[in-house]
Amino acid sequence: MKVYPECIPCFLRQIYNVLRVSEAENDVSFKVLRRSAKFISDELDISRSPGHNATLLHRMFREMTKINDPYKFLKDKYTEVALGLEPEIYEKVYLPAEDRLEVAVKLAAVGNVIDFGVPRKFDIYAELENFMSRKFAYFDIEIFKRFLVPNKEVLYVADNAGEIVFDKFLLRELKERGLKVTFAVRGGPVLNDATVEDALKSGIQELVDELITTGRDFIGIDLDFASEEFREKWERAFLIISKGQANIETLENVDNKDIFFILKAKCNPMAEELMCQRNDLIFLYNKHLSELKVEGSR
Repeated sequence: MKVYPECIPCFLRQIYNVLRVSEAENDVSFKVLRRSAKFISDELDISRSPGHNATLLHRMFREMTKINDPYKFLKDKYTEVALGLEPEIYEKVYLPAEDRLEVAVKLAAVGNVIDFGVPRKFDIYAELENFMSRKFAYFDIEIFKRFLVPNKEVLYVADNAGEIVFDKFLLRELKERGLKVTFAVRGGPVLNDATVEDALKSGIQELVDELITTGRDFIGIDLDFASEEFREKWERAFLIISKGQANIETLENVDNKDIFFILKAKCNPMAEELMCQRNDLIFLYNKHLSELKVEGSR
């Protein structure tokens, strides 16, 4: 996915939001915002993904402010919120379900609402209350079931802290079906993306075979910026599950792997890319997406 014109003010709002969260002084905020505006004016590469460009902006913020993990407090807060909700969801929603796999996928999608990268308000409690009645723009569950082959390797690419607690339901389903699961988080703090620390706080390590990182603080997945360990897992994976907008921004044109995207379409450019409505929930097989784009171009 390339940069859309609508992404430009979003980049600046992202940086303004991180300055606000970090309680930066006004003079520091002006310096960072001016440098960000100059980057957008002179250096932004519109042929690269929004996540690629946002990564450079957030690195600039950290370099100028010396604040390494400005969202740590909020990441910890929403991890605690999600962990507090988990037992009740498990007992009242997941266990009684006729199709636990389907419910687990839906929970993973609803968890994607916890995101500070896209400047918008969210209410995780309201999302959970309404999620059973929510319709997905795409729900490729029947295709997904064909890939649940015992002893095959799954690479599960995580998105945000807090959200990953909701991934645990799907991780359980994968393990119960005998798949070998590697769970990948970011290699360094950026936005509220999950790191190893966040994964350990969430108890992810108890449900997967391996916990690794992508190797860098890159927003999304670009194999040119990933660690050797991640690239090896990527190549070996029989199936890849990709969470969130930034990951699909960077992976939507990959056609040599079988990828299932789980996300909420949180902005108009993403909705346009996926041919859906803003705020739609998505569970989409990448080959299905390719077919839809070919049909849409006719």
